[in-house]
Amino acid sequence: MKWIICSLALVGATTIQAQTVSVSPYSSIGIGEQLFNNSAEQGAMGGISTVPTNPYGQNANFSNPAANQSIRMTNFNASVRAQNSSFKTGEDKQEAGSFKLSNVSLSFPVSKKSSLGVGFQPFTGLGYNINNSTENGDLKQFSTMTGSGGINSLHAFYNHNISNGLSVGLRANYLFGELLTNEKVTLEGASLLTDYDTKANYRGLQLTLGTMYQKRIGKTNNLYVGAYYTLGTNLNTDLRELVSTYTYMGSTQASKDTISLKRNSSLDTKLPHTFAIGTSYTKDNAWSIAVEGKFNTWSDFSKPTLSAPSTVASNTEYKNNVHVAVGGYWIPDFNSYKSYFNRVIYRAGAYYESAPYSIYGHDIDKYGVTLGAGLPIGKTNDGSMVNISLEYGKRGTANHGLIQDDYFGMRLGFDLNDIWFRKRVID
Repeated sequence: MKWIICSLALVGATTIQAQTVSVSPYSSIGIGEQLFNNSAEQGAMGGISTVPTNPYGQNANFSNPAANQSIRMTNFNASVRAQNSSFKTGEDKQEAGSFKLSNVSLSFPVSKKSSLGVGFQPFTGLGYNINNSTENGDLKQFSTMTGSGGINSLHAFYNHNISNGLSVGLRANYLFGELLTNEKVTLEGASLLTDYDTKANYRGLQLTLGTMYQKRIGKTNNLYVGAYYTLGTNLNTDLRELVSTYTYMGSTQASKDTISLKRNSSLDTKLPHTFAIGTSYTKDNAWSIAVEGKFNTWSDFSKPTLSAPSTVASNTEYKNNVHVAVGGYWIPDFNSYKSYFNRVIYRAGAYYESAPYSIYGHDIDKYGVTLGAGLPIGKTNDGSMVNISLEYGKRGTANHGLIQDDYFGMRLGFDLNDIWFRKRVID
């Protein structure tokens, strides 16, 4: 069974690299849509990630590496995410969907006071296809913009319990991947097209420091306070920009001429710092309520270009933003033998994210609500679960020539727990 799980992990990692992970036109901003997000159980609680969201403490937390105080078994997680978006601008509407393997990870205790985890998942994704037309006097210009690819994260965390209730942790992400963008421009009635093609390769290391404190209150209640800080980093960027022109003879491309070819492999893309802090109040195996705030220095973000930026890019301003969330879970009776549904973990939450950027002076905010459930599987004492979360949210606006994204998403996560790497002793 263990070898089957490891094989699935390797296949999953390969699948993550090959898939299209975003369909949002807003993924064209920056280095793509941010995808290093939450597990299914965290997502069901509005994205709470600084404190534990599992009452049994057996699911790895890769957001806050210190929030893994109670891992006592080996945990394997494989998660998928499906999302359907309805895009609206003015009177135009369009729908698009995506389905992706979003996480493969393995975590386990290495001593009585420490644990370790490794994982692989998308970090950002690029996926858009935008058609646009503009008029200048008698001239009408058509353009088609597409983007694909993504940046992946290979990461590991280490957690150490310093004392009863206090822990610290470190997470390291190795980021790597390729983003491809293309824009084709032509004039009405003309057979000549201008093609702007860009390929960017990224690689670099990102570090996150975390801490968490647990205070026992009475016989059954606990107060958790957790925080983490992700250091801003520079990703080495290998950038190539190609400008060419060509005509079509029917559906066949012909008479292609290279106008410009530029390349620089010694550039840097600057990622922002992130600071998050959260707290939760829980009753053992019964309920929890949590709140969290996250601050990102997106005003520090910058990425290189070898030529003049596009019209949208030159009118995009990056700005510091905050993400706030509230969420909780409830278990009717975790020890029930009469009703399976009394042992299910029911989760709910909501979140709001202020604009990390503005386009033509208009902020692109985001907010949503979440629901979910943790369905126990396997042995009653190992905490193995199938976690499901549903999310409905909105981003952007349909006014001012911008795009409103109304999205509905579902996460499905399989958490399998077992005792690995422990030598058995027979008396």
